[in-house]
Amino acid sequence: MNEQGKNQVPDTENTKKKWFGRGIYGSKDVPIRVLDTAIGVLIAVILIMILYFAVNGGYTVSFDSAGGTEVTAQKLKHGAHIKEPEAPLKPGYTLEGWYTGVDLEKKWDFDADTVEEKTTLTAKWVPANILVRFDTGGGEEIDPITVTYGEPYGSLPEPKRTGKTFDGWTFSGKDITESTTVFATDEHVLYAKWK
Repeated sequence: MNEQGKNQVPDTENTKKKWFGRGIYGSKDVPIRVLDTAIGVLIAVILIMILYFAVNGGYTVSFDSAGGTEVTAQKLKHGAHIKEPEAPLKPGYTLEGWYTGVDLEKKWDFDADTVEEKTTLTAKWVPANILVRFDTGGGEEIDPITVTYGEPYGSLPEPKRTGKTFDGWTFSGKDITESTTVFATDEHVLYAKWK
């Protein structure tokens, strides 16, 4: 063969080195570009799936009722509004609202705020105002008053009854005075004692 013929013969050894290889792909010759492409596509699919589930898979919104009855968690998509749950119950307290943050510094606005991440809403309670009625046991009628759970009763009325002297109020077997802390968690009746 002449010089010109040598230049026209394909160099299969260089072609093989360019398209085939060993190493991480195993002991047999494998098309490197095919495997590189397959690995690239696999990595891209995994990243797309992670992004999809992060955006569309949703976040868990938990409710810490802070001593109240249990509230069911919600699973919501990114940017969705949380459905305001039915208010939990905590004897002696009224739910003031749902808050975020360690110190409950931000009140959650169910109409405006949206879910951006996994969220826990914590109930903030205020002592309940409790209606107190009076059973004067034959004395003059007295209008009900409102007291606050966990605080003293405060000023209590002194009814009058012909031929008797008022001797204080009782509830649940205990004497109730102005300094007695309200321990009943809902509406109740104080009974007059007479002597």
